[in-house]
Amino acid sequence: MRRVLVARGGEVSSFSGLGGSHERFVKLLAAGDILDYSLVATLQYPIANNPLTRAYRRWISHPKKVAKLAVKDKVDILHITDQEQAHLIPKNCPIPVVVYVHDMFHIFPTIIDSGKEIVEVGDHKPSILRRFDLNKLRKGLSRANLFICNSPSTAEIIGRVYPDTPAISVPYCIDLELYNPHKNLRPKPNWISDDKMNLLIVGSEEPRKRLDFAIEAIAMLPEDIRSKIVIHKVGAESSSASRKELEDLAIHCQVELNWLGRMEQEELYAAYQHTNGLLFPSCAEGFGLPAVEALAAGSWAFIADFPAHNMHLPEESCLPKYNQQAWADAVEKKFHEPRQINEESLELSQRYSNKSFTNNIAKSWNSLFEN
Repeated sequence: MRRVLVARGGEVSSFSGLGGSHERFVKLLAAGDILDYSLVATLQYPIANNPLTRAYRRWISHPKKVAKLAVKDKVDILHITDQEQAHLIPKNCPIPVVVYVHDMFHIFPTIIDSGKEIVEVGDHKPSILRRFDLNKLRKGLSRANLFICNSPSTAEIIGRVYPDTPAISVPYCIDLELYNPHKNLRPKPNWISDDKMNLLIVGSEEPRKRLDFAIEAIAMLPEDIRSKIVIHKVGAESSSASRKELEDLAIHCQVELNWLGRMEQEELYAAYQHTNGLLFPSCAEGFGLPAVEALAAGSWAFIADFPAHNMHLPEESCLPKYNQQAWADAVEKKFHEPRQINEESLELSQRYSNKSFTNNIAKSWNSLFEN
């Protein structure tokens, strides 16, 4: 039985992508679900309000604590649960260090053609403190022994930057039973319109999410169909200004937009189970969790054919990146089909089971000890 020390920095909400994936990973390891590995401890700290305290914990006290425990007896692996904590990797660490990499957008910012404009992904003009932090993160990543990435595209990107460090793709897992309508059907939310086609969009309204693209695509439908469609937008908003801009666009396009905002997890399960399908037009994702959640709920999804989320769905569900008419045509076809549980989606979702994830994590860790 090999013992794993798990570390991240400041404790973040489990409602966030990084916080939720960290929490799921720790629970699986603590429960003994990763064969031949056990949890020594989980290191993180409460995020303080004082900026000086935050900086001291992030750059000084917490890295020292991680380094101290990493050299203790009976610790075989140090596992960092996201790339934004790579500065925690000790210099000359005596045990192998693994970093789970969700994306590289914020450490190595990029630009992407959204079809309407060039979208900056990540901070292209970081502050002095952020530049200092980024320098530490990049140096920390150079000390890792293995990258476990949530998608092949992320593994390819980090492999180009750090070609001497192995990068393995192991997608996220989710608790499939909680989404499955056959096993855990939730009550239908009162905002679901019985006499309309209910389409779901999950995520922020950052430019890379391309909510405007989806609204304009629905606007291209014939009026008699468009008037019977409502888009439900779920997810904490980036700013009130961005929300108003999208709501104004919907009014201009005569598209019904129901802005729901942030939801509790139980409400989100119900949203996936009872809406007709998911629209996911994003042009930049490290993974694209909503597409997997839609599968697990027995729903269908239309996604833009960008990595990494295009790895989740069959080819017919990956729509052209920039062709809004193709999106309108695909929605119109679904409009004429009865809403029912999609058994093919449920079958595809099995790739993201806890068992699949834990088996692949164990294989990845085993590779550190093969030579």
